[in-house]
Amino acid sequence: MLEFDIENGTWTGKDGKLVKYTKETRQLSSHDDWSEYHLQITRWPKTTSIEIVVMSGDQGYDSESRWSRSEVHRLTKLPHAEFEAQRDQLIEKILKLANEQFGHLTL
Repeated sequence: MLEFDIENGTWTGKDGKLVKYTKETRQLSSHDDWSEYHLQITRWPKTTSIEIVVMSGDQGYDSESRWSRSEVHRLTKLPHAEFEAQRDQLIEKILKLANEQFGHLTL
């Protein structure tokens, strides 16, 4: 089983409604010195989404201010039961898609 960092949070919708979520994040290994890549699984009340997060920046900055830009690429969103039934296959498929887009990434 893969190790993920877990964060619980609350997102505020356009209507002011508070929506709780759980975010699982794992940094991916890459050969890119300018960006970090993360596999992110976010569990919303009814669905689970899988994203690749790309954080880019300049190595000249200190570690806290280095990451000047982040992009979230949502690759799929599906009901919890469907995600759980296919978790490993989905992660494998997501990594294949991410490698086509961003280069060599591994868990």
